[in-house]
Amino acid sequence: MPVQHSKASLHAFYADALRNGRSTGEKLRAPVPARFLTLLGSLPADTPRRALDLGYGAGAYTIALAEAGFTVVAVDQAPAEPLLQRLSEYEDLAERVTVVESLIEQYAVQEDFGALVAKDVLHYLSQHDVEALLTQAVQSSRSVNLHYLEVFTEIFRTDSHGVQIHIESEARYTRESFSRALERIYEGWDVTVSWDHHTEQDTRSRRTYFKAARATVIAARRCPAPVGTAAMSGRETA
Repeated sequence: MPVQHSKASLHAFYADALRNGRSTGEKLRAPVPARFLTLLGSLPADTPRRALDLGYGAGAYTIALAEAGFTVVAVDQAPAEPLLQRLSEYEDLAERVTVVESLIEQYAVQEDFGALVAKDVLHYLSQHDVEALLTQAVQSSRSVNLHYLEVFTEIFRTDSHGVQIHIESEARYTRESFSRALERIYEGWDVTVSWDHHTEQDTRSRRTYFKAARATVIAARRCPAPVGTAAMSGRETA
């Protein structure tokens, strides 16, 4: 039977890793991928220049958004100090970023953000909270918007003894259940989902302690939909 770890222990782990610069499996300080920068560069000129980064971590996506000319609201339960320190190293960048130290499921999305990012964080929430949060963001959209999500599904993680671990109240989506949720939430949007297999290994023993199917979601609202229409366009690649 899997062992359940509390959300509090998870928060403590990431707070320690960020404050002390410790390495984590998801490489919090890794640069953003080129495809994300390409997406930002291809956004239409009428995209609102406000962005929301859900789960800012070490701040890579927050910084990339600010450098691209967005004013950014960055939300995470992680301590704000490491991000604020990084921002201070960039001339005039800190004034473009508002850091909100909060559980992301408790953040009410009530603004028309031109770009929304949630990377490697939504799987820690319950399915209800994931879908409520994204639905709020969709309902707040009034113009051209881009949502970029990286979400782990079909997660299998173990401790050093090989015992399976679950995080308290985590979503535990399958590929199929997550795909269905996207169809419900992003009705009328242009949605592309690509999948890859993700593993994390212990650097010393080379033991694989985390496996998952990762969905990279690019959801675009190109223009306001005419009243009474709902044309969902969805594509998936393996």
